[in-house]
Amino acid sequence: MGKSKKDRKINILDTTLRNGEKTAGVVFSKHEKIRIARMLDEIGIPEIEIGTPSLGDLEKDIIKTVLKSNLNAKLYAYCDADVEAIEAAAATGIKNVVINISTSDIHIKEIYGQNRTWVVNRLREAIRAASKNDLKFIISAEDATRTELEFLLKLISLAKRKGAERFRICDTVSKFDPFRTFMSISTINNAIDFPLEMYNHNDFGMATANGMAAIRGGAAGLVVSIGGLGDGTGNAALEEIIMALRYLENIELGIETSKFREIAEYVAKASSRAVPIWKAIVGTNVFAHESGIHTDGVIKNPKNYEVFNPAEVGLTRQIVVGKHSGSHTILHKFKEYDIKLTDREANDILAMTRSMSVDLKRPLFDKELMYIYKEYKSKEKADPGEDQE
Repeated sequence: MGKSKKDRKINILDTTLRNGEKTAGVVFSKHEKIRIARMLDEIGIPEIEIGTPSLGDLEKDIIKTVLKSNLNAKLYAYCDADVEAIEAAAATGIKNVVINISTSDIHIKEIYGQNRTWVVNRLREAIRAASKNDLKFIISAEDATRTELEFLLKLISLAKRKGAERFRICDTVSKFDPFRTFMSISTINNAIDFPLEMYNHNDFGMATANGMAAIRGGAAGLVVSIGGLGDGTGNAALEEIIMALRYLENIELGIETSKFREIAEYVAKASSRAVPIWKAIVGTNVFAHESGIHTDGVIKNPKNYEVFNPAEVGLTRQIVVGKHSGSHTILHKFKEYDIKLTDREANDILAMTRSMSVDLKRPLFDKELMYIYKEYKSKEKADPGEDQE
């Protein structure tokens, strides 16, 4: 691969506004699509799919408005390999398109009712239409991971000859695991010198892992979405990929990650769904510590149990007091209230805390801790001999 990991350039294309909106029940308003595009641009995402012109006049209007926003990101419209779809995209003023066509035998037979020759000819016609309209283009092979390698290589060669920017390998039904992904991308790279872009779905919960395997295999770029939002089980999550590249592969892309939580919350609200508290990277529980051992370790040095500082993704650290807490947590928590406890007081209050946490089936709020403290002190005053050795 030549370049060191640190110097290696990986392209990121975000599809939140296109495939993210294909999530069942999700519809972004015009205002929301423009805002999401701007937020992605502000943090430095280099490429964004902003819509599908063939959906109709409203979609075309939104695309035109986003184009007028003077974003730094390279903007793409998504089109089927169809001359009319390409021309509809060109009419919006877009300069870049993704040309998608199914390439697996099952899709060719069951969806198109055609054969491989038809697919090649259809793709040639779409490429001609793109070139005629001065559009730069990516070729996207839908269901590529169920496509016979020989035919896939033929299509990649065609894309290379016809001036495509790169070729997108779509794992449409999550056929690949990380091992197959690595082997496939490596094999194609060894056969043809042409940039590959991997697009993973998450049917088996491996979209991010497969994306990372594709990078290991030599892929030039990945397609992602905020929070993994997308059709069916979704896509590789933007925030997971960026942080995994940074900390697992030592590849820095210059993305402003401190706004990840803010963007995740905005997209969640626009999607009418919450960010799960356990969500990797941006979930509120990522930096919440309750376990006694973990909390003690984090208090001594956050690096004991945290890979990176929570501020890097727009979160804050939380020391949670509940059933699994230890006495060090109690001592630390009450120190925040300017209350210095003895070890015995901390252990006694810990026992009361665990009991209340079990009864309530959740961690305790600060006011509940103070209630326990006051109750404990009042009992201590009522029976001062209880504390004597």
